[in-house]
Order: sequence, then C-alpha cells, then structure tokens
Amino acid sequence: MKVYQAIADELVRHGVDTVFGLLGDANMFLVADLVQRHGVRFVAARNENTAVMMADGWARVTGRCAIATVTQGPGLAVAGPALTIARQAGTPLVLLAGDTPAGDPLHVQNFAQQPFALATAGAFVPVTAAETVARDVSVALRHAAERPGPVVLDIPIDLQDLPAASEMLPPLTAADVPTAPAPLRPDPAAAVALAARVAVAQRPVILAGLGAEHAGAELVELADRCGALLVTSLMAAGLFAGHPYHLGVAGGLSRPLTRQLLGRSDLVVAFGAGLNRWTADHGELFGGAQVFSVDTDPAAIGAHWPVDGGLVGDAAAVARALVEALPGPADPATGGRVAAGDSAGGWRTPALAAALRDADPFAGLPPERPGAGRIDPRRVMAVCARRLPMPRTTVVGVGHFGGWPNMYLDSPAADRALIAPWEFGSIGVGLPYAVGAALGRPDRPVVAFEGDGSLLTCLGELDTLARTGARVLLLVLDDAAYGAEVRKLRPRGVDPGLARFPERDLAAVATALGVHAHRAHDEASLDAAFDAVLPLTGPALLQVRIDPDVVQQQF
Repeated sequence: MKVYQAIADELVRHGVDTVFGLLGDANMFLVADLVQRHGVRFVAARNENTAVMMADGWARVTGRCAIATVTQGPGLAVAGPALTIARQAGTPLVLLAGDTPAGDPLHVQNFAQQPFALATAGAFVPVTAAETVARDVSVALRHAAERPGPVVLDIPIDLQDLPAASEMLPPLTAADVPTAPAPLRPDPAAAVALAARVAVAQRPVILAGLGAEHAGAELVELADRCGALLVTSLMAAGLFAGHPYHLGVAGGLSRPLTRQLLGRSDLVVAFGAGLNRWTADHGELFGGAQVFSVDTDPAAIGAHWPVDGGLVGDAAAVARALVEALPGPADPATGGRVAAGDSAGGWRTPALAAALRDADPFAGLPPERPGAGRIDPRRVMAVCARRLPMPRTTVVGVGHFGGWPNMYLDSPAADRALIAPWEFGSIGVGLPYAVGAALGRPDRPVVAFEGDGSLLTCLGELDTLARTGARVLLLVLDDAAYGAEVRKLRPRGVDPGLARFPERDLAAVATALGVHAHRAHDEASLDAAFDAVLPLTGPALLQVRIDPDVVQQQF
C-alpha cells in the first residue's frame, strides 16, 4: 500500500463519499484510488477555484464537511478566492492540495503553499511522514468542523508514492474528540437587564441572522411574548416565513414597508447576525432605535457595526432566558404585549398583519415596453415569483443583478434554502455554488441567478453542469455589461462604456456544452421559456436580456 492509498482509506473511514476537484500530477492517483477502490463520487470541475466553490455549496446545503482537491502550485493558487469565501462564511471544508517535493525548490510549480493557505483558508495541516497520515487527516477534518472553516491538507507528491507505514500514529478517535459543548447560556443578570429593556420597549424588533437559524421557534416565542416584529438578515431569509408579523429581510434590500417599520422601531435585538453595514443599510435602516446584539462570540458583538450593548450566549438559550425574565402574561389578542403609548395604537395590530399579508412588491412597476428588445429586471422577478418551483434552493451570485431576486422574491422557510455567497464580493460564484448545492440536495431543484459578466468568468462550468445532470435552472440576467460598474461610473461623469460589452449568445454556448437553453427578452418569451424547462428534470439555462438602464438604488 502507498501513502496516497492510506490517505484515501482514512478519508473514507471518516465518511467521505463526495470529492470536488481538478486532476493534476500531485493528486490524480489519490483521486483515482478514492473512485476505483472506494466508490467515492468525484465531481470533476474545469477550474480549481470553482471546484472549491462547488464543495462550499455542497457543504452549505448538507451541513457536512466538504472535500475538494487540487494539484500543487498553480492548482492551489487559483483556488484563493474560493478559500477566502469559505473562510469568511465559516464553511467546514478540507482541501486536499498536492505539493512539490521539499527537496526540489527549483520545481516549476513550486511556491510557498503554507503562507498562501494561511492567508486564504486560514488553516494549514501538512502531511509530514508516512507514519502521520491517519493523525494528519483526522486533525484536518476535526479542525474544519470545529472552527468551522476551510483547512488545506498539504500532501507532497514525493511522499504520496512511498510505502505506507506498517505502524502509524493513531487517528483522533471518538474518545479523543470532545463532545459538542452544551449551548452557551447567558449570564443571568445580563439576561434580566436586557429583558427589562425589552419589557419597556414600545416598538421592539427581533432580528435573526444565520447564527440563529436553529432558534427559530424560541425567537418566535419571544417575539410573541413581547409583541415584537420579526425580521432576518439576508443570509437567514425565510426563517420566519408564514408568521403574520414577519417583515422579511433587513438591509439595503428591504422592501418599502419593512424600511418604514424598522425606521419606527425603538429597540432592535439581533440574534446571531453580523450586523454589518449592509444589514444596517449604512445606518439608515433602524432610525433612532437602540440596537443590542446576541452572539456566542464576544468578539463578534459590535465588530462590524456599532451597537448599544450585547449579550454573549446561544440564540435559543438567550431567547428562553428573556421569555422567563419578561414580566406579565402575553396579550391574548395580539400574541404579545400591546405597548401603551404607541401612536399607532400598538405595534402589532390586525391592520399591520393585513398590510404585511397583502403587500405587493411589484406594485407601481412601469408598464412593459413592447418591442424594446429587453425586459425590466423587476418584471423578470414578477414572472419568477409566479413560475419558479417551490420548495427549491435559491442561489444568488454577486453583481448588480443580485439585488433583484433578493429584494423581490420571497424565500421559503429556512432549511438551507438560500445561498448568497457574497462574503468576499467575488463574481462568478452563482453557477459553481448551484452545482454543489444541487448535488448536495438532489431532492429539490436549484434556481440560480447569475449575470452575463459573472458567467463569462466560469463558462467552462456549464460543461460540469451538463456532465453532472444536476437539476439547476440558471437564469442569466444579461445587461451586456458589468452592471455594478456602470451604476457607479455614470453618476461621476465617467464613460460607462468602459464596463459595457458586445452582446453574446450565451444560450448558444450553453447548448453547445450540453445544457438545455432558451432566450427571453419580454414577459411573453420568458413565460414561454419557463413552459419549456419546467418542471425541472435536469440542467437548463435561460438567457434573459434585461434593460441596463434600470438601476438598483439600494444594496
């Protein structure tokens, strides 16, 4: 047995059954052994960066640690943006990276992989000897899960072909790995103090982020007890879907009624949310409200946006503690306390519930312009709202186009149903994350929104999509430009032509690469395209030519 085979054995022993990657000299025999001897599914991407993005998307919908692999030198270097996204998102992921021989510093693909890995993934575990294979693999997997975040497992090519050691340092067994800690309970006095603030607030709001995804029921109970309205960050969209006092998403992409109500709030308690500049819409969203943050990490409280106070603890545990500390019973008419003194007659009212229920995000859109050859992107969203399948996983890429689906489309109830990999602001993420998500959750279709400029940075992954047969509907919102740059150049008097490009037939390219594709330029042709691809049974692409002069004002 060779070292690379011992590595494969150890990965499979830990439950690895899927690997995303690109073959090269320093990982191809390891991948071949995983596939041929162990039956592991290998998803071969066309680019190392997108391979890691696919693994990240897979991890986000499955909740499991993802595995990707690249070869030495440029193979690892190309994956830098994807590793950075995964690090900022806290995605558990191990990247099996080949490396050049330590004794060959003049190797054409040699470069310092450790500092690069630390600058991007943030963690680096080297396989140093045949005797350490089991321990090194288990350390990398444990590190990825516990941080959580990506880890580069560095495997020199010359070491891989050595005979495996007859005796190895033992892996970290279940007995060596501490059990998951109990949810962090808040300091009782601090919980009582925050409950006192909640009790006197006239217009409280409960804001939940992705770190509170597990605490939906407890936060609803707290909101119902104190008469608060419910809202989420973009990443937790859908957590409170169906609740009569759910406002949707807080941030620059909030809908008008949500913005109006949050502007009137006097207390916002955020649970497991980063509270960055976008969630607060650069300070314009919460009016004069006091803002308090609840997080398990003390360093996260106030790290990205100033707050008036914080409480360290698990979101569910803090919510329960606040419910216990609140005085008085819930109001039977409203599900919570009606705050005396509110000029509107109470924060929660039947009229507000009706307004939230009946709000039409597409009200007031200008009429369609027949013969224009391009469609208002807001009208695209109106068609999507009535045609897209539910349940689904929604993936939204990075770019000017990304504001439209996040503002106008409702997210289904949470269950890892929305992926917005915006952590690093890197374009070209929509398609690879969609492939990973579709392979991770084949039980539901994936609808991904991408821009033409973004798609052109990873066009080869249309081939990957076709080869996998994944149920992905890729909607390309095509303005023949980098729309965000056009949006920023024009007001400064700079020629936006610098960010505009010739129209390209992306549907024809997709067809050539094996993906069923259609074009649309108005509501009728978009409906016809949906008729052709729904119900979704495999890969499909809709190239929708949108009006480049419709600008997303808020982000």
